[in-house]
Amino acid sequence: MTDSQSYSLRKRGLMDTKTKLVNAAMAVFKKKGLEKTKVSDIVKQAGVAQGTFYLYFSSKLSVMPAIAQGMVLKMREELTNTVNPAAPLPQQVDQIVESIFKTVDKHRDILAFLYTGLTQSADITKWESLYAPIYEWIKQFLQRNCLSLRAGMNAPYTARLLIACIEEAAEQVFLFSHRDAQEAARQQEETAVFVKHALGV
Repeated sequence: MTDSQSYSLRKRGLMDTKTKLVNAAMAVFKKKGLEKTKVSDIVKQAGVAQGTFYLYFSSKLSVMPAIAQGMVLKMREELTNTVNPAAPLPQQVDQIVESIFKTVDKHRDILAFLYTGLTQSADITKWESLYAPIYEWIKQFLQRNCLSLRAGMNAPYTARLLIACIEEAAEQVFLFSHRDAQEAARQQEETAVFVKHALGV
């Protein structure tokens, strides 16, 4: 085995251990809640020694950015899988809204403790950088369609505003209230109408 192959295997092992810890933390947070979870619970769930945890994270709250990063990647993947670039532009906007609503609904439990954890630590300052892949995806969408959108639009700023608007609308339904499916659909539809007006579609 060459040195580069050995390094690659070690790196993969380290990544696998970190992923196991992140997945274990999510499972325990969902089961016990943020306050009652201890590092010992996380390592037990992950099947690793407690000392191993501190090779990657300084505390249970320091796992939050890694969980947030995973959620952002899931949202980007959902956008890529849902939005059809060949569809008419209004339909693509509908698909963007649908995709974000679907992601928030599917992962509502994780998002609930994630927001709590991030606000309790200094890691809330990392939120903007963690969202960079989503902002970039929306920015590229806006730039591809700039000739069909409102004149003078600033794509980077508009991308941030769109994500904030759509995600907040989805969270109102799925995180902060107990609305039924019909009301959720109505909220999604109204959000899409609002976004299309804002974009000049």
